[in-house]
Amino acid sequence: MSETKCPNCGESNPENAQVCQKCGTSLLDEVEACLDISNPDTSCQTTEKDSKRVLLLSIVIIVILLLIITSILSFAPSAYWG
Repeated sequence: MSETKCPNCGESNPENAQVCQKCGTSLLDEVEACLDISNPDTSCQTTEKDSKRVLLLSIVIIVILLLIITSILSFAPSAYWG
């Protein structure tokens, strides 16, 4: 039977252990820890950063589109507006 060493304290743990028996540190890979729904305390900082970047990029694109539309409408001849 293979054992897994804790990256925090060096304690040997069973291969299928999810947390260290001595200190409680997660023994899962970072990706597995992010996907582990049963452990809500696990933080997925990479995912949070990506979400913030997507949100910020979306807001910037919307603002740019609004500026383009506003400038087109402000310079359009009034004949279009009746």
